Amino acid sequence: MKKTIVLLLSVAFMMLSSVSANAQIDLNKLGKKAKEKVENKKEQGKVEKEEVDNKKEQVKTEKEEEIIAKPDIVEQDNKVGENNNNKKNTPSAKALAADPKADDQTVESGYTKSISEIHAAYEQLDPELFPYQPYYKYKEFYYLHDEEAEKIHNGQYAEILMGIAKLPAGDFYYMPYTAIKTPAGDEVLVTYDEFFRNAWTALFIADPQSSWAFHKYVGVLMFENRSFEIKYTYKMSDAQKGIVNAETGALLFAPSEAAYTDVQDSRKQLALSLARTVVTMDYLQYYLNELFGQYKSETNPLLKYILYYKIDAIMGNVFTKHKDYNPSDVASRKIEASYSAIEDQRFDIDAAARAHSAPTVEMPKGVQIDGATSQKVNSLAKERLGDEYVKTIFLDNKWTEFQENKYPYRVMHLGLPVAIVVKRNNKYLINYYDITKSPNGGNWNMMVKMGSGFQPVNYK
Repeated sequence: MKKTIVLLLSVAFMMLSSVSANAQIDLNKLGKKAKEKVENKKEQGKVEKEEVDNKKEQVKTEKEEEIIAKPDIVEQDNKVGENNNNKKNTPSAKALAADPKADDQTVESGYTKSISEIHAAYEQLDPELFPYQPYYKYKEFYYLHDEEAEKIHNGQYAEILMGIAKLPAGDFYYMPYTAIKTPAGDEVLVTYDEFFRNAWTALFIADPQSSWAFHKYVGVLMFENRSFEIKYTYKMSDAQKGIVNAETGALLFAPSEAAYTDVQDSRKQLALSLARTVVTMDYLQYYLNELFGQYKSETNPLLKYILYYKIDAIMGNVFTKHKDYNPSDVASRKIEASYSAIEDQRFDIDAAARAHSAPTVEMPKGVQIDGATSQKVNSLAKERLGDEYVKTIFLDNKWTEFQENKYPYRVMHLGLPVAIVVKRNNKYLINYYDITKSPNGGNWNMMVKMGSGFQPVNYK
């Protein structure tokens, strides 16, 4: 799937302008009120109460194809880490000529280094981990303190996230590709996620004490966490040769998929080493407590989905592997208790986000069923779904026999397809189930039909 940067920008603006006022939700709660208890000075950062303006990230919930999140900067005055790097990078002459902000000495709120130092640090990045060099010739891969350019990264992030959230259970999201031109003039493809992953990781590495850089990096960490990473894949005609599309001759930026993902993995390890050593445990505890609080109060399934996977990513990759992690520390124990309370909710979180993002369908046509069967199935549904249960629709009134696949082909069980309507968060949803029973009429069970999940239904 080829998309140009210019097209993406116009699409992002179009999607943002279509968002209705009653569906505006601030996705940037994830960084709100972030502060740092600076370890050496014992200072508590002042929590700034930011105002939500019309540029805050928004979500349109009516149709999943119109949902868009636009993160905005949360102003923060405090650093999140220990000062372990006094080296001051300076821009090269070529960078000064190509990047209008390369000499900008402004230290923006939420950062500990000037724009110039951050951009200069990009020049020092290892090309084995950040192959898009020099940065000023691959500007779309870096965070350049340009609001308009950053809208593109946010749009890419949101589009992929929406695509993954609405996937049917067990399906993969095939990551789209975008064509770029190298400084040598060659046209190659990169995956859609590579832009914001490279940009936000580079920003964090350039200023690891920055509260805003860490906040952006958490978005990358979520995509790189195993529990989320298994939801998407890169599809190619020949992965070993880096041929994305054999018919068109479209080539991957790297010579193979393995080389491409190895760079991503190595970049990840470098960033994780900083997150585990430079970012302080005090800040991690504060940040996680903020996420837990927002997760608990959040009612929008999609935002709850994002919060869940960000918490999961930090807990599994940073918190318990931090250099100052102490399992006996009371504050850490409270964090782990909060995580334990939500850890097993993944299936429900996925299902709710899927239902939230799915299109509304019409009610299926039902058939008449005998009273005894109706009473038994309704009882099973009510027991399983509780107060959310609304109605059972029987899709057939004849039981299907399921036999062994070898002689004597005994009947193992009988099956009957049904649809169940529930009301959840003032929204009617439908899902499909198989009702089974043994040949003698006992052992009734209710199982979700393979590949099915709740989706909005036009219930009347």
